[in-house]
Amino acid sequence: MDPKWGRVTPPEAPRSAPPSPRAPLKRKYAYRGFWARSLFRAVDALGGKLYPPKGEFPESIDRILVMRPDHLGDVLFSFPALKALRQHFPKARIDLVVGPWARPLLQQSLGKASGAALLEFEAPWLTRPKKSRLGIRAAAALARRLRERTEEIGGPYDLAVDLRGDFQLILAARLAGVRYLVGRGHTGFGFALDAEVPEVQGRHQVENNLALLESAGLGRVETTNPSLKLEKAEIDQARALLRSHGVDGSRILIGIHPGAGTSTKRWGMEKYSELIRRIIADLPVRVVLLGGSEDRPVADDILTAIKEIRLDRRFIDLCGRLPHLRSFMAVAQQCALYIGNDTGPSHIAAALDVPLICLFSGTNEPSEWGPRGSSVVLIRKRIECEGCGLEICGHHSCMRQLDVDAVFQAVRRCV
Repeated sequence: MDPKWGRVTPPEAPRSAPPSPRAPLKRKYAYRGFWARSLFRAVDALGGKLYPPKGEFPESIDRILVMRPDHLGDVLFSFPALKALRQHFPKARIDLVVGPWARPLLQQSLGKASGAALLEFEAPWLTRPKKSRLGIRAAAALARRLRERTEEIGGPYDLAVDLRGDFQLILAARLAGVRYLVGRGHTGFGFALDAEVPEVQGRHQVENNLALLESAGLGRVETTNPSLKLEKAEIDQARALLRSHGVDGSRILIGIHPGAGTSTKRWGMEKYSELIRRIIADLPVRVVLLGGSEDRPVADDILTAIKEIRLDRRFIDLCGRLPHLRSFMAVAQQCALYIGNDTGPSHIAAALDVPLICLFSGTNEPSEWGPRGSSVVLIRKRIECEGCGLEICGHHSCMRQLDVDAVFQAVRRCV
């Protein structure tokens, strides 16, 4: 990839052979603090001696639990794994634990294809901002919910797959009586897993998820990209909405989403403002500003900065004005090009097969966390501290040094 910008081909890093379920594993814990790492290392060492996993892979798989209660992009990365589970176990019941915000994403795009039932669970240690650091009570509540669910479906889960890798989810699954548990132990409680697979540096999360299934005994699993589908009625509504704002198809429509879940992933408001000015001035296109209600303050700052453009009919402000996530998805699908930060909506655009320019901060490694799609252009500024994983940064150099001209030149090449 060119250091300024480049087209990214979804990485296809080979997955290693599945480890033996009870093979010793030297865990690399996700905690930054020495005391947290030491505590969970001691817990795992003691737990491994007192409660070694005894589960054997079930001969018959009738009930499957998949846990992924985090953010939209992470949930999308689980789609290929869910597709593989359905193909391998066509008659099994699949329950998927997700955050309530993910239901609109899944209710039609995945539910019909995989036959998965959605169990909503808001993990307080994953909310923004966090409602709880540990979430032990929430884990216990999830365990109770899962036990109640097993009574409804006629027995315990034969196979549980924790795609997130949180010790709270491992604990909840064990308390719910799952027969065979597969996951990652990098946050602790790895001793309670029947099959544990470490995350491989540089391997995409889609591949890491599939590696979990291979370790669970599915054999080699085909790699696919996340894919989203919309109903015809949703598409028609989006087209009608855009027509009401003068979009008649005579000009290319570019969607711009300036928001992100954390400040370290946001490109500057002033940079987005300048980019919009240059696009409107130099290209025969229309621009639609997108985002949720939480992105409205950023959108208002942009509108203040481009006050000379706000009344131009080539600019449409729909940020915070679409009723729900699927409305956003339908509008995004009408765009010939989508520009956004490393955030859930950008992953959604890629899954809808919309050409995407993703402005990637230095907090994550794009080979592991980048959008997966047929037409993805990723732009980033390489700096020494990349891969920091920070949600708050004092200098924000990775995005401050990403200049408008590099992004605009990418836009010109794409349109």
